[in-house]
Amino acid sequence: MDTKQLLIKILLRKAKGYSFREKTDEFIVVDGEKKLVKSKVVTKRIQPDVNAVKALLTLADGETDVTKMTDEQLQVEKLRLIRLLNELETEPQQGATTDDE
Repeated sequence: MDTKQLLIKILLRKAKGYSFREKTDEFIVVDGEKKLVKSKVVTKRIQPDVNAVKALLTLADGETDVTKMTDEQLQVEKLRLIRLLNELETEPQQGATTDDE
């Protein structure tokens, strides 16, 4: 995968929004040894990012000037890209692996 494809993949994820898990462990020291007291796993959600959509538009079509688009136009384009991304994710891809969110 070249740099541009990797960048596009990262921007698509950020434009769509994603979830991740964060694990926190709490330890105490007893007799010189660390002992686990509490372990907590929290799922956090990163919201879709309009700036990532702007970057995707620039990469996808160098002639698109997103700086001249209104917020409403950007929102419509973001939704279009998210729909396109969802369609691409549902298509079976040969030899490709998917990352779980």
